[in-house]
Amino acid sequence: MSHALATALHCGRKAASNVMSACLAPHGERFEKRVASNPVAPRRRAGTETETETETGINATPGTLSRTIPGAVGPRRSKSQSKESKLIIKPASNSPHMRRITSLVALVFLLVSAGCGGDGSGPPGEGKGRRGGGAEGHRGGGDKKAETAIAVRVGEVMQEPISSLYSTSATLRADRRATVIARTRGVLQRLAVEEGDTVSAGQPLAYLEDEEQTIAAARARSAEETARRDYERLSGLYERGLVSVDEYESKRRDAEDALHALELAELELSRTVIRAPIAGVVVTRYLDVGATVSDGTSVFDLADLQPLYADVNIPERHVTRLQPGQDVLLTADATGIIAGAVIERIAPAVDPATGTVKVTVAVEGNSGLRPGAFVRVDIVTDTHDDALVVARSALVAEGRRWHLYRLSEDGATVQQIEVELGFENSDRVEIAAVTAADATFEPGDRVVILGAPALSEGATVRVMEEDAASTKPRDAQAG
Repeated sequence: MSHALATALHCGRKAASNVMSACLAPHGERFEKRVASNPVAPRRRAGTETETETETGINATPGTLSRTIPGAVGPRRSKSQSKESKLIIKPASNSPHMRRITSLVALVFLLVSAGCGGDGSGPPGEGKGRRGGGAEGHRGGGDKKAETAIAVRVGEVMQEPISSLYSTSATLRADRRATVIARTRGVLQRLAVEEGDTVSAGQPLAYLEDEEQTIAAARARSAEETARRDYERLSGLYERGLVSVDEYESKRRDAEDALHALELAELELSRTVIRAPIAGVVVTRYLDVGATVSDGTSVFDLADLQPLYADVNIPERHVTRLQPGQDVLLTADATGIIAGAVIERIAPAVDPATGTVKVTVAVEGNSGLRPGAFVRVDIVTDTHDDALVVARSALVAEGRRWHLYRLSEDGATVQQIEVELGFENSDRVEIAAVTAADATFEPGDRVVILGAPALSEGATVRVMEEDAASTKPRDAQAG
């Protein structure tokens, strides 16, 4: 208690001295100055320094304030003399201005004493108790913050088949593709099909104007009939020996030539109808009605889309695990279509330039894929039937190590478990092994699949939509 009061008094005296210096500096003309000695020392002439000073620095008579002036000029002093001089400032009697200043100094003294001592005015230990309460409040806030649960979402560890995939890319192609061309000259008169139509072999696709070819065929037919009749008449005469052999052979050749000319004219007429050479789908139409065509002009593109094929080059080391009929998964990233396929054939030779083997994959059925589409090809090379599988989002990487956070039985905390990974595909990963000897995973264990990077060993969590999220794949994996 005494120590606190002494500290308060010291702070108050220092503050009061500073306030008085600031307040009285511009009003020095109102006060009379005199140099007073310590009450216990003999008075000296004005303008000389005092020989001693009190310990507290308040050494004036009642109604006066003293201020220490460092470095005051005076005669040499002994060791017992003070090192500082005193300037005694006496207020004018009954000055209102001085009374206000005195009140201000007293108020400042009280405020500074309360702020400096803190606990000196109350019972012993009161201030300390308040400070202790603040520390306790701070620690309490820290504990509350530390106990804040992290919101997470969990999913179950599943036991299901998962396959090892060799992934590459390829462009789909049709097994058979044909460009339909015009085989005679003419003007395109009518279209019978459009792009996307399915056609059969020999089906008419377009018609050309055929007036000229029709007339030519009629003339050839008439000439052929005339030549045939002449030959038949001469043949009867030849049998009776009435005509020579040369005349008979001449008529026979004329009849054959007329027949050939008729056949050629009819062929030219038939070519005014453009027909499909193969069964398939009309992929492209090049001309519109009214276009002039000649022999060799492209009119349509046809493709047989059953099946579609993709040629992929597989490294030789992987080919040993492949065989015809093995399942393949195709994914078209542009459209999101996923289709199943099979290995149709494997080339017997290795390309010496690349060290790969050509593998042809066939897409059967109505897959929705189109020739020319770019697809990702995932070939199943191995399958684990009873693997422990988790969502890929549950894994947290730390360097080359992988961690999972398993939810405790009470659902309030998590346990960090280091694992080794097995097969991976899309959003599923196999847990091949658990590094810690005392930790295991069982089907149905709940692991954090959302919010795992923010966790640590033993972290407090709050489960959102518990058991609503599952690591079970959305699409079935072949194998």
